[in-house]
Amino acid sequence: MNDDILVTYKFPDGTPTDPLPHQQEYHLYTGWSKHHLLAGSLGTGKTEAMCMEAIQQSAAYENNLGLMGRKVLDAFKKSTLIQLLDLAGGFVSKHRSQDREIIFKNGSRIVYMALDDSRDSIQRIKSMNLGWYAFDQLEEITESTFIAAAGQLRKKGVMRCSFHTCNPAGHDWVWKKFKQHKEKQNVTKGDYRLIETRTWTPDAPAPETDEEVKVYSDNPHLPADYIKHLLSMPDMWVNRYVYCSWDDFAGLVYPMFDEKIHVVNHFEMPKWWNRYVVYDYGYKNPTCILFAAVDDEKNIFIYDIIYGSEMRIDEVVPMVEDRLETGVDYEFIADPSINRTERDGHSIADEWEEYGIEWERANNDKRAGFDRVARYLATDKNGHCQLKFFDVRNMGFLLDEIMDYKWKELKHGHSQKSAPEEPVKKNDHAMDCVRYLVHAVEGSNKPKRKSSYRTPSFFKRTTSWMGT
Repeated sequence: MNDDILVTYKFPDGTPTDPLPHQQEYHLYTGWSKHHLLAGSLGTGKTEAMCMEAIQQSAAYENNLGLMGRKVLDAFKKSTLIQLLDLAGGFVSKHRSQDREIIFKNGSRIVYMALDDSRDSIQRIKSMNLGWYAFDQLEEITESTFIAAAGQLRKKGVMRCSFHTCNPAGHDWVWKKFKQHKEKQNVTKGDYRLIETRTWTPDAPAPETDEEVKVYSDNPHLPADYIKHLLSMPDMWVNRYVYCSWDDFAGLVYPMFDEKIHVVNHFEMPKWWNRYVVYDYGYKNPTCILFAAVDDEKNIFIYDIIYGSEMRIDEVVPMVEDRLETGVDYEFIADPSINRTERDGHSIADEWEEYGIEWERANNDKRAGFDRVARYLATDKNGHCQLKFFDVRNMGFLLDEIMDYKWKELKHGHSQKSAPEEPVKKNDHAMDCVRYLVHAVEGSNKPKRKSSYRTPSFFKRTTSWMGT
């Protein structure tokens, strides 16, 4: 940077100040990991740190190109952009607001935009030759947008990194990338690094004086009455925005799910237990097949799973066969849509029948299904529940879905009474299978029929008509 230009952190009155410890760490480890994130609560200087790092990356390397933004552009303009331009000071030669571009005196540029997951937004990102990118409120942005930008970090002669801010939003994709394995990632030069900061320490009494703030807050400059006001908000809000807790269950379809309760070690199951194979078809979207056993008291154990995209039926059939035990009867249940006739007069169900497997139509009643699954996941006074999952390698796909399975948000202008009782239609293939399964178990008082499985004649065709 030019020695005659001062760029510094500031108090609200404009007086220069040193960065806070978490802000200093944020700058120190830029480049140590490819992507790093400052996650935290309100008033801890996250956005200020991100803007300072953006200035550093732009001023330190000539002709660099950085991308900044937020899901809603207006929110970026009213907060982040104002702070960025204020801090950048003498480094900037021009701000082209119409083009949403900031040009530095050394030729570096910062482009800012709305970071939604629209096709136009993704295509614009993919046209850039980036040296860095920085997203404010990363939890608002889709993983596909993040990945699109990561794929454009190809500018030579610069650091090629990304740095972001967020408020914790439960076990979402941000949690999976940055928080889930934080301890391991932060001691290695991996792809992701997380720095966390809190407005206030949990269990500490609400502050009465500014001196207490210096002891219990990661930002000692905050006024005591501000923090006291934040602590008066609802508990769930305080956990997220004050204590920086990632355990946000707001909006989850199955908030009662707990890995410590619902995930159990594998054990040998009696062959006389009822067995189910449950199928949700996909090609571009994932195919999901669950394998479950049910005891006499209708306790369900999901013990195996097939999960993956772009798998032809002739590839999936032997995977199913490998998981079927001799001397065991199975009930095969599938999404009713597999019986839909395609343009050539065939259906997905027809394809499976040629390999010796016939699927029964699953009960696709969603409202009753959500309620039933919730009841099977719920624990009684002894901590017992009726739906459990074996701790096997592939089960992670299902666990990721259930921890991020949320109801659609209520749109502006709708009353609470008209809130949609419909989950977000995304990453829900295993969740559909679980719903089909519980419906089947609930309706299984009728005498058990013989298995719909017969010895398959594999690879009757060399290719599958559903191949592409």
